[in-house]
This record gives sequence, structure tokens and C-alpha cells, in this order.
Amino acid sequence: MMLQALLGYAERRMNEDPAFSDPDLEPVNLHWLIPLNASGKLSGSPIPLTTFEGKKKLVRKARRPATSVNEISVRSLEKAKSYFLCDTLERVLLLDEAGGESADSLVQARHLYFKRLFRDASSSSPETANAVISFLENSEELARCRTLLVESKADSSENCTFQVLGLSVLEDAGLIGFWRQQRASTGTKAGEQQICLVTGKLADTVGTTEKVKGIGGQDTNLISANEKAFQSYGLEQAKNSPISPKAEKLTRSAINELISKSFRTGEKQSIYHLHWTREPVPTDIFVLLESADEAAVRNLLAAPQTGHAPVGVKPNAYYAMSLSGNGGRIVVRDWLESTVPEVEANIRCWFENLSIISPDGSGNESAFKLGRLLYALVRDKIDELPPQLPTQLLYSALRGTPLPQTALVAALRRQQIETRKLGDKFDPKLNPARLALIKACLTRSQNVSNHNNHQPTQTMTECLNPESRDPAYLCGRLFAVFAELQGAALQNVNAGVVERYYASASVTPALVMGRLFRNAQFHSAKAEGEGGWKKGKAINAQKELETITCALGDQFPATLDLEGQGRFALGYYHQKAEVHRRTAERKEQQTNETTN
Repeated sequence: MMLQALLGYAERRMNEDPAFSDPDLEPVNLHWLIPLNASGKLSGSPIPLTTFEGKKKLVRKARRPATSVNEISVRSLEKAKSYFLCDTLERVLLLDEAGGESADSLVQARHLYFKRLFRDASSSSPETANAVISFLENSEELARCRTLLVESKADSSENCTFQVLGLSVLEDAGLIGFWRQQRASTGTKAGEQQICLVTGKLADTVGTTEKVKGIGGQDTNLISANEKAFQSYGLEQAKNSPISPKAEKLTRSAINELISKSFRTGEKQSIYHLHWTREPVPTDIFVLLESADEAAVRNLLAAPQTGHAPVGVKPNAYYAMSLSGNGGRIVVRDWLESTVPEVEANIRCWFENLSIISPDGSGNESAFKLGRLLYALVRDKIDELPPQLPTQLLYSALRGTPLPQTALVAALRRQQIETRKLGDKFDPKLNPARLALIKACLTRSQNVSNHNNHQPTQTMTECLNPESRDPAYLCGRLFAVFAELQGAALQNVNAGVVERYYASASVTPALVMGRLFRNAQFHSAKAEGEGGWKKGKAINAQKELETITCALGDQFPATLDLEGQGRFALGYYHQKAEVHRRTAERKEQQTNETTN
């Protein structure tokens, strides 16, 4: 079904853009245009093709002759290659990072190959090709061009092409025709007739397939069986999964384009998340998971009340596919086939489940993009997480299913050990993205429990729930009060209650709560004795302590399971946010009274 869905997307794109399925050309970012006259000399300064909209950098898009990344990345001097017509300033002009002429032997070999391609194509477009060759063989003109580019702050890794007498070589029909002939002589090989997996029709099928661009740091095959272990019924290579040349070209073009627009997670083990619809839509709901635009999320959450669907289209098939590379092959990590309304409803539920009070208690937050949630689970890099976790979170949002337990484990582990502070007043235990994910894990787990057991369980609320009698939640609230009392009594403590006891209190409350109660009495007495704002804070904390203790009873849980630890974390977070909210309210009230 995946290949049929990709074929449908390709056919849709062909109607929108006839050049879409051209396998001989590939999209590229084009940064510089080098203008030449008929004799191969500069007719002006290199033309920058990069523009800015505020701080956003926009680069001109173009299509250049397609070449496998694997061929370009070869580091052998004898096999060194470059792209045709358009490549980096380093390979085309020998511009090094320092702004001078590159002395690297591999770069020079690639530069020679770039020139050789123009010589081979010279009979197809003599005037244009000879002008470029003359320029590339003129060391003075090359040096002059490099100087002008350095003055314009060009980077050696940026792409460039030539313009001869006002015409870009990328638009030269003769040169492009030469490349098509080259590709045809070494292109996809057809085999005997079989039933095509994509179209379901009897047709000539390919013996080998072209490579998909840029998965896992190299070009990869969607269909590959080059070892005996992958063969069956005596069928070799792509015959193992028969596909016609036309279907192969269209599905490959679809994957290449979707990869260029995909959402990517991970660095060492990159996973590309592709998504598309059968028919065009004015707004792609998937983008909300990636960007979490506040206004768009607000409109999505309000849609059931307003009666206006944010996407606003008739029922339409929706597809998502996650890919990674393994050697020279593509690995499909997950696959979703649904409808736009269903995915929209699931994503609305996702943001509702994530909604939580902000740390300062000023309002609720729900617009958490996926990247922010993932980085809340690690110290530095997403690669610290289990490799499957980002994909599992994404598809949980798309399908409306419970989150994997590994997400809750990662969040709780980070919550317990997190000690980094982003400023003097920032509590590292109050990361709203991490707590929102913990809340979503618990909410979705409870929904499943309710459905299976038909028993009501306590709902995870966005802010403080004073009616809750859950022991784990109350222990978390109590721990926050202990921290408040210590903060009122002692200033600038290097290792306070939170740093020393959070991990043990969230797992085995009975072992540490008695000691914290005794410490709290000392802290309360000290703060009240010093008077002023400290006394008021201590009195308020003592009242809160009594309220929570009455609700909790006289026995603390011996241990808390994973979900109990999650409720502990939410209780701590909610209590702290409520204290901050009350403090802000009191200050505002005092300011108003003073003004009046």
C-alpha cells in the first residue's frame, strides 16, 4: 500500500508540475551565478541569489543534472567526481575556506572532472561549453572571481553555476540533452515481464533500481536484494519485488521530494518523517507537531466549539512514513494510512493532553513542538534517547494512541537528575515541556485503563487540583511546600531540599518524608522569627502543609511505581506554579492599592 500511495502522490504532483517526475534533474539550492561573455571572461561580478526576509534566509531553488551522492563522496583521486553544470565554489573555482586557491589534491581532481564534463558536452552546445572551459582554464580570471566572491563573503561550500551571454547553463537545452543521453546509457535496466507491485499490471520490470537521495548520509535503495539471504524463488536484485520502470521512477521521485520537505529527528541515526495527502490541502496539520505555532494550535483546540475546521477540506486520505538508512538500504520505521479529519482530531487531542499551567502560573501552555518535547528528555542531544522513541511519540500523536512507557521513563529520569539552571530563579524541575509530556503519558494511560476496566480514575488536570486525594500527587505537593519553607528560612543554599531529596522522595516517600517534616518545622520557626515577608511566606506554607497532610493521612506510600512518580512530579509542579500565581496576584494587588 505504501508504494501505491507514493504513486498517487507522484501522479498528483505531475498534474501540478510536469517537471516533477524528471529523473535526470534534481532540486538544489543555488547561491551564486557567475556571468561570462562569449570569450569566457567575467562580464560582471558574481551575482548572489540569496535574499533575506527579516532574519530568514531564502536561497534560490534550481534543478541540476542528477548524480548519486555516493559517487560524489568517493575520496579516491582516480574516481573523483563532481556534479555537472552546478557544484560548490570549492570544486568549481578551487575556492578554499580561507578565500585562496585550494591546494587539496582531491578538490583539484574534482575540479578537473567538472571541466572534463564540459569538454565531453562541448559538441552539444559549443558556444556555451567553450566559454565555460575557457574561463576554467584561465588562472587569472579564476583568481579574480575568487577575490570578488571573498569580498562578497561567499562560503566555499555554497553552490554556483554559470551564465553565458545572459543564459544560465542549467537552462541550456544542448547541455541538458547531453546529460540525458549519458544517463540513458547507464540507467535502470529492465528485466522480464512480471506483475508490477505498484500498478498490479503485467509489465516489463526493472532489474535494478535507481537510488533515493540522502537517507542515512548516503543514497539508498528502496528495493534491494543483492545477497542470497535476501533472495527468494530464485529471483535476484529488484526482481524480488517486481516494479515497472515507470512506477519505479514515479515512486522514487515522490520519495525524493517528500524527503526534501520531511521532518528529521536524530543526528547519528537520522530518521526522516514523510507526510502527504491524496489531494492537496490548504494547511498541513502535520506541521503543527513540528512548529507548534501558538495561534494555529489555539485555533485547532477551539475548532469543536466554533464549528470551523482549521484544515477545512472534505475527507481526504492522509499518509505518513518514517525512513532511515541501513547501509545502502532504506528501512521503513513506521507507516500510517488514515484520513485528514481523523489525524486532525488526534492532533487536537495531543495538544489537549499536553496542555499544562506555565511555571509562573500565569496561564496554560499547550503549543509544544515535538523537538522541544524531545530535548526536554535529554541533556544535550536527541541521540541520547532510545532511537525508536521520537518516531513512537510522533505516531502516538498521529494515531491518538498511548505513549510508549520509554517516554515516561526518560522524562522521569531527566526530572530526577536535572540540575542545570537557566538563571538564578529557574528551578530545573519545572521544565513545562517535560511535565506536559509526563501529563500526556499519564492521561493516555488512564484513558486506556478506563476503557478496559470501566472504572473512573483521577483525571490529570492542567493546574493544581485541590480535590485530588491521590497519595503520589499529594506527596509531590507536600515536597514543594518543604522546598518553599526552606527557601523562606535559608537563602542561597547550594544543595537544598530539591537537589538532595527529590529523587528519593519521588520513589520511596516513606523513607524521607519524616525527616523532611522535622526540617520543615525548624525552617518554619526560623522564617517566622525573622519576620517580614519571610514570616508571611512561612505562615502560608504552614497552612498549605496542614491542608495537604489532612488529605494525605498519616501514612506515606512505601514506594511509587512509574505512574506514581509521574503524579508526584505533577503535584510538585502544580504546587510550585500555584505559589507563583498567588505571589504575582498579591504583588499586583499591592501595586494597585498603592496606586489608588
